[in-house]
Amino acid sequence: MASPKRPCRRSVPPSARRAGCCVLACYNAMIPYLCPELPETQKVALHQAVRKPYVYTNVAVRNWKAFEKLGISDVSCPGAYYRSIMLDWGVSIGDYRCARTPDDPMVVHVSKAVVRPGLPARDQFRVGRQELLETSFESFERNTRDLLARVLSDGGFDPARDIAAITVNRWAHGYAYWPNPLTDPVYAEGQAPCEIGRQRFGRIAIANSDAASRALIDAAIDQAYRAVGELTS
Repeated sequence: MASPKRPCRRSVPPSARRAGCCVLACYNAMIPYLCPELPETQKVALHQAVRKPYVYTNVAVRNWKAFEKLGISDVSCPGAYYRSIMLDWGVSIGDYRCARTPDDPMVVHVSKAVVRPGLPARDQFRVGRQELLETSFESFERNTRDLLARVLSDGGFDPARDIAAITVNRWAHGYAYWPNPLTDPVYAEGQAPCEIGRQRFGRIAIANSDAASRALIDAAIDQAYRAVGELTS
C-alpha cells in the first residue's frame, strides 16, 4: 500500500487497474482485516463496531382475517420467542397492487434481536450471533407457528390451514452498535471508537452507519458524504 500521506488522485485513466482512492463502506469491524496497515489504535476502535444480530421471519398467510377480527396490525410480544409480529406495509408499485381486503394473501413479519441478557452489550451480540447461526430452520418454524397460533387463535387463525410459506432471514451482523448511555463511557469529542475508527488512512476513507455508531439510514448517508468529501477536498 502507498504511504498514508500520498494524496488522492482526482482522475484515473480508463485503462488504469488501480483506483485513485477508495471508500470502505462495509461492516467496519472487517476493515482491520482488509487493511492490516492501519494504526493499532484505529484497529482497536474499529473492532468495537460489533453489530446486533437479528432474525426476520416472513410468513405468507392465505388471508389476514384474524388480524381484522382482532382489530390489530402489529403486536409486541415481550418474553416470547419473537418480540414483534407485524402485517406487511401496504405498498402498490406499477401494476402490482397490495392486499386490499382481509380475504387477500398477506405477508406477516415476525422478528427479534438475538441476544443473551446479563452480559455486556457487545458480548450479548457475539453470543446471540452464534445462537442465530446454530438454530435450525425447524426450530424457527416451530416457534413461528406456535407464536402465531397463541396470538391469533381467537381471531380464527389456524397455522396448519392459513400459513402458505415461511422464510427465515438471519442477519448475523444486523444493526450498527448504538451506545447505551447507562453502560458506555462518555468520550471527549473525537475520542469515541466510531470517530477514531473512521479516520482517513491515505487514500482510504471509511463510511457506513458503523462510522456514526447509529443504526439509521441518515447516519449512513451522512458518513458517505463525509468520506467522499475527505477524498475530494
